[in-house]
Amino acid sequence: MPTSTITDKGQTTVPLEIRRALGLKPRQRIEWEQRGADAAVIRPARSVSVLAGRFKSKVRYPGLKREKRAAVEAWSRETRGEERK
Repeated sequence: MPTSTITDKGQTTVPLEIRRALGLKPRQRIEWEQRGADAAVIRPARSVSVLAGRFKSKVRYPGLKREKRAAVEAWSRETRGEERK
């Protein structure tokens, strides 16, 4: 069974075989879950990009150029004091 030591700062190194088994990469965040009084589970934290793919929209993205153009036009109208049409 792999082991590691907790430093005075509360830090530890996840053993190599555990990192490999979980597919953990450097600087990747992990989640901790306490299980009872004497056990804990760690798992890779889900990234925002993974979660974002779960939210599907019926509105089609117009593309970056159109998005930028709309933002510039809205800013231009706002700075000239024009009302929204």
